[in-house]
Amino acid sequence: MTLPGVRIPLGENRTLSLPFGVTRAVCREPSDALIINGFGIAQWQAQNWALKHRIPTVLQFDGWAGSDAAYDNPLRRRLRRVMISRADGFVAASSRGAAWFESHGASPDHIWIAPIPASFPLPDISANQTLAERQYDIVWCGRTTISKGFDLFMRIAAGLSQAGIAKRIAIVGSTNIKNTTRLTQSSGLGDQVDIFGQLPPNQLPPILTNSKIALFPSLNDAYGVGVVDAIACGAVALASPLTGCAPDILRDPEILPIDNPQGWIATCKHLLDAPQLLEDTRLHQARAIANNNPAHHSDTMWQAVHQAVNHNPDVRRWG
Repeated sequence: MTLPGVRIPLGENRTLSLPFGVTRAVCREPSDALIINGFGIAQWQAQNWALKHRIPTVLQFDGWAGSDAAYDNPLRRRLRRVMISRADGFVAASSRGAAWFESHGASPDHIWIAPIPASFPLPDISANQTLAERQYDIVWCGRTTISKGFDLFMRIAAGLSQAGIAKRIAIVGSTNIKNTTRLTQSSGLGDQVDIFGQLPPNQLPPILTNSKIALFPSLNDAYGVGVVDAIACGAVALASPLTGCAPDILRDPEILPIDNPQGWIATCKHLLDAPQLLEDTRLHQARAIANNNPAHHSDTMWQAVHQAVNHNPDVRRWG
């Protein structure tokens, strides 16, 4: 549901929301359990209302310790610990998220993991060209900002281009196409790059199914759904250790430090020079996202709600 209120920008992709009428909204939509996504003021008010009405709550969070540390402050820490202590169940997006809940006092027996599905319906298998047929050697898919690691991507792309390894490059998600174009020209990439703005999810598959390797050198990513999107379209993903989903999906050689552009360049060269290794990596990553689908996600949410309702004798019972 969408609530009226005040939204105060706090920087890239972040706002402080001061909602109005949270209690009225949840009263209009009575439920046997309340799933609370995140830890904002609206979520705090909704949980308080649920407690007063003996309705169990399940907290859902897609982040982990690394992403949470970037926005740390005493008020946030206090709010989260109190909400976790009051909740009846927990849903994390990754194993890192589950560990984060546990570190905040949640019982491991009440933590469920529901990996985030791709942003779009999976493309038909006929749309997945073989890696040899794909036009783009490397692709960027995300906001072109420092926190997402775009400056590192540009250094990697320039190095691969100068070495003759990456002949075609795609940049998807430019926040300013004119500035991105200027940057690619000054980096010596010239006409090798196709630049796209911030596209809706349903426009991503035609580009990703035409790409070999997707790079995610993020400085802070709560989950990293772009990794799932790329793999779902048959590309191989490489990501930084600061990408939340990385340990659940990628193997060690595919998780690269953000302070070593040469390591990224060497890994891309190794994969592009060895078609069988690239294909084996693609297959392994595809198997690793087998549960990143809407059916598994909804089933896990149902299991979490069912457990929350039944484990606490003080909450309202169904039936």
